[in-house]
Formats: sequence, C-alpha cells, structure tokens
Amino acid sequence: MNGCLLLVASCITGCCLGVFTGLVPGIHVNTLLPFMVVLPVSGITGAVMVFSLAVTHTFVDFIPSTIFGVPDEDTALSILPAHRLLRQGRGYEAIKLTVVGSLGAFVVSCALILPMLYVIPGLYHIVYPYMGLILLGFVLFIIVSERSKKKIAFAVTVFLFSGIYGCTVLTSPLCPEDLILFPVFTGLFGLSTFYISLRDGGEPPPQSIDPKIHLKTARVLLNVLRGAFAGVAVSMFPGICPAHATTVLSVRSSPREFLVAVSGVNTANAVYALIGLYTVGKARSGAVIAIQELIYLDVKTMVILLSCGLLAAGFASVAALMLARRILKVLPRINYRVLMGFISCFLVVMVWLVTGLTGVLVMIVGFCIGLFPIIMEVHRSHCMGVLLFPALLYYIGISF
Repeated sequence: MNGCLLLVASCITGCCLGVFTGLVPGIHVNTLLPFMVVLPVSGITGAVMVFSLAVTHTFVDFIPSTIFGVPDEDTALSILPAHRLLRQGRGYEAIKLTVVGSLGAFVVSCALILPMLYVIPGLYHIVYPYMGLILLGFVLFIIVSERSKKKIAFAVTVFLFSGIYGCTVLTSPLCPEDLILFPVFTGLFGLSTFYISLRDGGEPPPQSIDPKIHLKTARVLLNVLRGAFAGVAVSMFPGICPAHATTVLSVRSSPREFLVAVSGVNTANAVYALIGLYTVGKARSGAVIAIQELIYLDVKTMVILLSCGLLAAGFASVAALMLARRILKVLPRINYRVLMGFISCFLVVMVWLVTGLTGVLVMIVGFCIGLFPIIMEVHRSHCMGVLLFPALLYYIGISF
C-alpha cells in the first residue's frame, strides 16, 4: 500500500512539474530534467515522476501557443489554426480540441502496444537505410501541396532559406545544443505570429466557454487516429521527429481537425518512446533517457509507467481545461496589443537570459525568415525546413 501511495505521489508531483513546463515559455521537459536530481526520488518512483512530467507537458503546452502564440518545437505549427479559432471567440474550443486529441492518442497508443512490440523492431531495421528517401518524400509532399507553380516556387524558397538557417544554427556553437531550438522557434513562429496580430489589429472577441466541439464525432476519432499513428511513425523512423510528422499533418486539414491530430503526436510519441527503449534499446527523447538511467525497463515497469501515465493524462486534461477557462475569462479585460507587445519583450528577455546575445541574434534571423511565408502567402509549415533540411542532408550522406 505504501508503495502504491508513493507512486501516486510521484505521479502527481510529475504532473505539477509538467503544468509548470507547459505554461512557462522557454522551459521544456529537457530543461527541467537535470534539476530533478535534487528531489528525493530514485528508481521506479523517479521514472514515474519523469514520465508523468513528460505526458502532462504534452497536454498543457498548447495553452500558451493557443492564447499567446508562444511556441516550442512541438506546438509551433498549431499557432495559426489556434489563433483563427481564438479570433472567432473559440479559444477554449481550440484548447479542448488539443486535450481531446492528446487524451485520445494516449489511449489508442496504449491499446496498440502489444502489436507494436513486434512491429517496431522489424520496421526499425528495415526503414533505416531508406531514411533519406522517406524524408525526401516528406519534403516533396509538403511543397507540392501548394499546387500552383508560383506558390511551389515560393515554398521551395522558404524551405531552403529555413533549411540553410537550420544547418547554420544546429552545427555551430552559437548556443548550447539543448537550448538552440528556443530562439529558433521563438523567431520563426512566435514573434512572426505577434507581427500578424499587430498587423491585422483589433482585439480578440470575448471568448466562449461553450464546451461543445464543432467537429463531428467521426472526424474527431479519425484525427485522433491520425495523431496516434503519426506518433508511431515518429518512434519507428530514426530521423523523423514530432515536428516532421506535424508538418505532414498540417497539409489539407481544417483548423479543428489539425489541432486534434497534431496534439496527439507528442502524447503518442511519449508512449512509443518507451516501446522503442524496450524493444530496440534506443532512447529517443530526454525523458526516456532519464528513465533509462533510473530503471531497467521490463514488462512490469512498463505497466507501472503506463498506468501512472494514464493517471497523468486524466490530471493533465482537467488541469488544461481549468487553466484555459481562467485565462480566457481574464483575456478580454486586457489590452491585446499591449499584451502582445509585453509577451514579445518577455520572450526576447527570456531568450537573452537563457541563450545570451547570440541567441537573440539567432531569434532575429528566425523572425525575418518567419515573415517570408506570410509575405509570399504560402503555408508556414515550410519553415520546418529548419529541421527537415539538415536531417535530409544527413541521411543522404551530405555533411554540413
């Protein structure tokens, strides 16, 4: 009994830490993990805390990206669809869609664990030699989705500019490797989103807290499955990260469908990252690396982690919706343009504090590139070339 209570306490602690990392710009799961050594936990209790933290973060981190336009690499592409709904007074619905997508993807991922125990190891060894072709297919699919020749040319331009930018910042010692994506995505998607808000002007309308989702149940279920299976692809294909799967999901989706699907990618990946560690011994996230250092992952410990993960998912769902309601009720009382200006300054200061002056310069370059798709009127998903292009070059054997 005492052991069960200790596991529950560790799970709740991890959930609270996940709420913190999800809400505070610049603080990611990987940022917090090194400081958890000061906590009096080890072994399975520490692993439960880390996994609960990782799961909760995937639910809560859509709140700042939806309401304030503050991205990280996992939520960057959700900003524009979420802002469309926010501008329609449906900000709460946007966040609820992400909660539904995350919770649904977690359940689906858990249900698929048994077959994936056999599928993932086989596919891992089969697809690795063809990673260059797979990534090239991703890139071509995203670019030709613009359809018109003019927009395809613009898309190639945005992709190459962001790709060269990615090659430069990811391979140079401008910032610590585990922090470099903070200024990159703040510039590419955060500040450029604030620019759109300030350019278009106007205050967001009063936000409805109507719990209804304006998406048919069948479409919700379909996009939950899309997110869950995209999470499987992320865990199976070396070199494909959640941001890559997000880029593909952004093509030809309505804002509501996209939010359901994209929110499930990271939550599903949290589950399948454990399977990847168990089946092929590969830890492909900071949280799983921390878990690997705390415990030996076997069937028993995996069942414990997933059970606590389910508890964390329930906690995170309630917490995300409660926080969203409170923030959205206060939002109409605040001057939105002043708020956007304040958050922009806050992000610049955070980037400076976390990554120094070089990080600020990296962010400014990202901001300039982030304006290209807005000016050229193409999808902002092409800015994900910042990760796709370096990965593509690596897997086709071109060093940079």
